[in-house]
Amino acid sequence: MAQRSAAEFLDLLEPIRDSVYRYAARMAWGDSQAGDIVQEAVMTAWREFDRYEANTNFKAWMFRILINSIYRLNKRVARHAGPQLDDVHQDLHVTMEREEAWSALLDGPEQLREMLDDRLVAALDRLGDDERQCLLLRLLEGFSYKEISAMLGMPMGTAMSHVHRARLKLREELASLAIEHGLLRESA
Repeated sequence: MAQRSAAEFLDLLEPIRDSVYRYAARMAWGDSQAGDIVQEAVMTAWREFDRYEANTNFKAWMFRILINSIYRLNKRVARHAGPQLDDVHQDLHVTMEREEAWSALLDGPEQLREMLDDRLVAALDRLGDDERQCLLLRLLEGFSYKEISAMLGMPMGTAMSHVHRARLKLREELASLAIEHGLLRESA
């Protein structure tokens, strides 16, 4: 196969650049790691670009490489894990959240939206890795269950189950938030 051009690679990468970074940021141990993951994934993709089959789903191919880069980085980080600054910040934020909840409701819709975003991020972080990966790939990136199963190396039914369980957990989390703020009544 003839060597492909950098321009062809960049033309394929550019439309998915934001998706790649967004996914890396959600799956990394912290935002500071996302740039490293993306850089490693892009470099690997460029080295392997001759193996990419033209006119197939470049986004799925790139995400497979990205997921492998995330696994490698998470293994390295887990080996050296001590209290991470991002974890300490998250714990402090969750502690302060209850005190700020009522004032956020009173201050207006923008503060409420920020609080909900933070709670959703925290709920996503509490999902298992497979559940979170499958859910984000399906809902945020729009991959089919077949593509997700190929990327993650799991049966399609398993990917579907992970998405379903993740949705149920998030629904429960958001319902408890709504009850907490009087937006929904607890069923008897």
